[in-house]
Amino acid sequence: MKPIDIIIIVAAVAVVVAVVAYTVYRKKTGKGNGCGCGCGCSDCSSCPSCPSAKKDEKKDA
Repeated sequence: MKPIDIIIIVAAVAVVVAVVAYTVYRKKTGKGNGCGCGCGCSDCSSCPSCPSAKKDEKKDA
C-alpha cells in the first residue's frame, strides 16, 4: 500500500465518523426531527410530522 492510499482511507473514515457524530448530536439536541421549521420542538404546528399539525389537518378536512 502506498502512503496516498492510507491517507485516502483515513480521510474517508474521518468523514464517516464526523457525519455519524453530527447526526447523534442533532438527535440529542432535538434538532434532528426533520421538521425544517427551526424551532427544535417535537410538537410544532408548522411541522408536518408533529401530532398537533396532524390534528389541525383533521379539523380542516
